[in-house]
Amino acid sequence: MKPLLPSAAFLLMALSAASQASIRIIPEPYRIEPRSGQPFVFDDNTAIVLSDSAALPAAKRLSSLPGAGLPIEWRSKGEEVKNAILLELDPKLESLGEDGYTFRARPQAITIQAFHPAGLFYAVETARQLLPWQEEGLAGYAIPPFDIEDHPRFAWRGLHLDVSRHFMPVEFIKKYIDYLAFHKLNTFHWHLVDGIGWRIEVKSHPELTDWGAWRVVKEGRMPWQDFEVWKPGDERPRYGGFYTREEVKEVVAYARERFITVVPEIELPGHSEVVFQCYPELLCRDSLGAPLPNIGVYCAGNPDSYRLLEDVLDEVLELFPSEYIHIGGDEVSKSNWARCTRCQRLMAERQYAGLDDIQSHFINHFDHYLRDRGRKLIGWHEILEGELSPEASIMYWGGADGTAAYLRRGHPTVLTPGSHLYFDHYQSLSPHEPKAWGGYSPLKEVYEYEPVPEELEETYRANILGIQANVWTEYIPGPQKVEYMVFPRIAALAEVAWASGEKDWPRFREKLGGLLPRYDAMGINYARSAFRPQASFELDQDTKQLIARLETELEADIFYTLDGSEPPSPSASPYTEPLRLDQSATIRAVAVKDGQPLTETETFEAVLHKARGAKVELHCTPYGRYQAKGGYTLVDANFGGDKWGNGQWLGILNENFEAVLELDTLTTIRQVGFSCIEETGAGIYFPARVEVAVSEDGRHFRTLRSWQNNRPLPIPRTPDIHTQTITLEFRPTACRYLRVKAAYQPVEGQGVFIFVDEVVVE
Repeated sequence: MKPLLPSAAFLLMALSAASQASIRIIPEPYRIEPRSGQPFVFDDNTAIVLSDSAALPAAKRLSSLPGAGLPIEWRSKGEEVKNAILLELDPKLESLGEDGYTFRARPQAITIQAFHPAGLFYAVETARQLLPWQEEGLAGYAIPPFDIEDHPRFAWRGLHLDVSRHFMPVEFIKKYIDYLAFHKLNTFHWHLVDGIGWRIEVKSHPELTDWGAWRVVKEGRMPWQDFEVWKPGDERPRYGGFYTREEVKEVVAYARERFITVVPEIELPGHSEVVFQCYPELLCRDSLGAPLPNIGVYCAGNPDSYRLLEDVLDEVLELFPSEYIHIGGDEVSKSNWARCTRCQRLMAERQYAGLDDIQSHFINHFDHYLRDRGRKLIGWHEILEGELSPEASIMYWGGADGTAAYLRRGHPTVLTPGSHLYFDHYQSLSPHEPKAWGGYSPLKEVYEYEPVPEELEETYRANILGIQANVWTEYIPGPQKVEYMVFPRIAALAEVAWASGEKDWPRFREKLGGLLPRYDAMGINYARSAFRPQASFELDQDTKQLIARLETELEADIFYTLDGSEPPSPSASPYTEPLRLDQSATIRAVAVKDGQPLTETETFEAVLHKARGAKVELHCTPYGRYQAKGGYTLVDANFGGDKWGNGQWLGILNENFEAVLELDTLTTIRQVGFSCIEETGAGIYFPARVEVAVSEDGRHFRTLRSWQNNRPLPIPRTPDIHTQTITLEFRPTACRYLRVKAAYQPVEGQGVFIFVDEVVVE
């Protein structure tokens, strides 16, 4: 017999000391109890034993562990089992629910029991985390004695994938489903339709995939810019793809074997530009009968709109047995309805008070349509605009702070807050991160998300169906990038969705560190963002020193330099305590494990300017969640970097920026820098004009210098992010008060932000 492997020996030693912390399972089980005694040791004759065919999917899943080589054997129920992993159903465990299970490891056997086959399957996922992936097999591997009783917190534990913007092959969709199963997630939200791509075959309307599944490739343009369907005969390059009915059936069956429900999304009444490029006759029309612009919204007064979608849904219902069908319903632009004669006639006939009522009319029609066929409608929370059918369910994607208000609306709700669970957002503040959407959802923030608001009354808590993370693919062109954005945040999602106990970040951090080698063995392109050093700066108000702290989310050693050299280098120092800086400095830092750098070197500029820590009076109002630290944001010597959604920027919407800084004493200054960021595609523009004025008494100001943005108009809307410190220089001038004004750049037909993170005074 082979000796115990090092990891097993460590596990045994820790458990013999009655330490739960050594059992590293994600998501954390409901209850773990270490036991004393000898371990269960695998040998060449260890088998998987079952007596009920309902346990076969779980047995196959366990047997498929790479290198395990465990045969499946059948025994009569109640027959003594030795040297085996026993999988059996037990009706007495009904209180654990369909997904719950017990797991008992003893020297003679490992016994796994559940009320339902799904519970056996999830117990096997626990076993797969405890067992190594090694080609030489499991012989000699030891599992110490312990008991687990486990069941999930939420019934809906979901992960979404948008395949409209970028088509993903069937092989990867199956792999994605395996990723869900490994983390005990049970709902795959398949976003099959959006404004720029139709991905599911519909026999009754073949144009939806003959044309709508393909778009013309236009160099220098993002997929959602200047979108145009590709049609046969067009010699320009095309991009896209779709899933045939047989492929959809294959995916649904594959998911069902892993106890995962596939929830399809078919967008209505908005986000449907592609449909009207295939069927322009469905567009709204004005009083002269002319088609209105294609803004992606169905004509609610045209019976053909309903007929097409009913045809589509009839075929969708044949392919997807899911209880819920997702209809989108978000971000519906209603302007065409106000100009469309048919929609206005509908409003008059039904005595509707406004355009929200038209949206409700459209959505409630399909709520009834689905309920008549034994299904349920679910849509994004905007379907609450107007009077939504009380039977409909919603997915809430707003900020976590708005959860309670939506749950009080009384609809069954899946929580998918954009503040925490949008996996298309950045994972770190590093400029080395690949392009993502503008938000910021690092690993720790995902883990610390609490779905149930403390202030929510008990009667409304039952409205929570569960939670889900979303993966929108504007900047995710293929499977490798999907994996990068999902992993390792999927582990934090799983813990939040399943575990019922108190949050324990240090324990989760340690568990995930042990799981990453498994991701390596699975060939997953997971992000190492959580190893990137991050810097935070704090002013000592007494000494005016800048205190710099370096940290990584996941455990690693940090080495840094202040002399401009690249760490790790002979001049690099290990980071052990916060740095206290008396003057501006460039900090270079890298995370190291086992002597090897884990990521690229990060560079942080510590800028100690003359206005640091000054009093600030804002004469403008930061918008929504872009308030950072209020006026203090401008003088905290903490720069926001190139991620405008990271909570470190002040965002001023459709208003000129103005702030007055009060210095400690009369101070001579010679320049002022206005640090700002721009992403025109997100409505964030550099200012049109910046002006600096000074005063000795805070009442009488004189202008020293102004700066004018002279670039030609109109300014292109692009997803490119640029940062700039607009610097205004002048003769050395003594002042006590400094006023900075910045005019926003008006753009017709849209809101415009100015984003600023620091006013640098030298």
